Amino acid sequence: MYQPRDPEEPGQPESRQPAPPDASPRGRVEFTPVAGAGDAGSDAASVVPLPVDPHWVELSALVSRAEANRVEMARLQAERAVVCADALELVALRVAQRDAARPGREIGDTIPLREVLAELSAALRVGERTVSTWLGDGAALVGTYPATLEALREGRIDDRHASAIIDAGLPLSPENRTEYEALILPIAEGETAAGTRVHARLIAARLQPDIVAENQRRALTERRVRAFYLDDGLARLLLDAPAALVHGIFDRLTDMATALDDDVAVDDAGADVDGDANAEHGGDAADEAAEPDGRTLDQKRADVLCDLLLTGAPTVGADAGLGAIRATVQVTIPILTLAGLDDDPALLDGHSPIDPGTARALAAAAPCWQRVMIHPVTHEPLRLDTYRPSRRLRRLLQARDHRCRWPGCRRPARRCETDHTIAWEEGGPTCAGNLENLCQKHHTLKHASAWTVRQRGGGTLEFTSPTRRTYRNNAPPVMTGPAARPLWATYRDAIYNTGDPAPF
Repeated sequence: MYQPRDPEEPGQPESRQPAPPDASPRGRVEFTPVAGAGDAGSDAASVVPLPVDPHWVELSALVSRAEANRVEMARLQAERAVVCADALELVALRVAQRDAARPGREIGDTIPLREVLAELSAALRVGERTVSTWLGDGAALVGTYPATLEALREGRIDDRHASAIIDAGLPLSPENRTEYEALILPIAEGETAAGTRVHARLIAARLQPDIVAENQRRALTERRVRAFYLDDGLARLLLDAPAALVHGIFDRLTDMATALDDDVAVDDAGADVDGDANAEHGGDAADEAAEPDGRTLDQKRADVLCDLLLTGAPTVGADAGLGAIRATVQVTIPILTLAGLDDDPALLDGHSPIDPGTARALAAAAPCWQRVMIHPVTHEPLRLDTYRPSRRLRRLLQARDHRCRWPGCRRPARRCETDHTIAWEEGGPTCAGNLENLCQKHHTLKHASAWTVRQRGGGTLEFTSPTRRTYRNNAPPVMTGPAARPLWATYRDAIYNTGDPAPF
């Protein structure tokens, strides 16, 4: 194992942490081997010292400080979890004391719990609901997820990762939680909190498929619309509804808002033609060309939504076909689930599992299906049934990447741009092994800065920052976690009537 000359607290295991030398802020930064250092299972020979260009020394030092700060914050968050678990034990003690003082009287833990919540809320100057969440997470970490608590204490994850693990594991039975923690914790150490939450839900659904339908039935009863006042004459409308519907609504709003630009361009072209014709007769139509639409995409989406809800149709562009735009939602469904032979959950837009019944209903109403061939062991999408990739290749990349592949970015792949890892003009082929989805911001950053990307096989990307840190980004699997049984077992275990003679 290699460490900087001035070792700091360990940060993310995926990133190397060069520290600037003490002598010169513009000097050459190198790693030096530390005798006896190393983690179990690590290969010291595989770590190659990477010097940092002097131009990036200051940024490298800043990143190292930020990583050390994150580790220290995580350690304090772990201590807070233990304190909160002790607080719940104090509540249980107070309940027992009250019951012993007044035997036979039902008291429960309401008053002792309220006393603890009120005291902590006042002392820490936060709301009681926040304290209640801390108490629940602390008890879960101490009592149910000790390995997650240790990872938090060592700074390998932070409290948001821990909350994601706890929330997704709530509906699991006790016998499945140990395996669930063992599967999700290595992923959490190299993922963002949002990415961890997605993986955690998928793993929980694979370990215990019945929780998907149960969770959705419970959540469906909580659907509602709320309105809140904001500052400066604005208000906020919040809709809680089934995920397939909400994603479809947002996708249709985006397409309609984008189409407004096309309508304006057509109107401008028509105005130019009319202006040229009227100019021959002394008219002034050329001076009345429509002004360009200065609204942002978010503003257009908001305006279109208000038009649809209040008038039933978009006010601008309804006659030009804008009202005919329909939503697109990506659902990945295992073939055995689609055929009704299995109940493995489907995946909605690479984000959350949905129950098999909803998946079959969406598939039945879809105008076309796209078959994704998946590796039987790694579950990597391999093929869909070609300078620019074909539509089929872009769909394959969306099925593999789900989102922008830049570390930490969560923009959906269908809103991203396809990038050649090795540039086309440098001989890079247009194939899945040389393409990845990047949002416009990160696509521009890749080409305009010293960031580099390498394909490591199997959809895995390795990003190298200007400070010579490397960040591994694994392609999100279509289905995560071990299946209860191999897919071919469905056919092996089928019951055949041996008494029925063969027809030949």
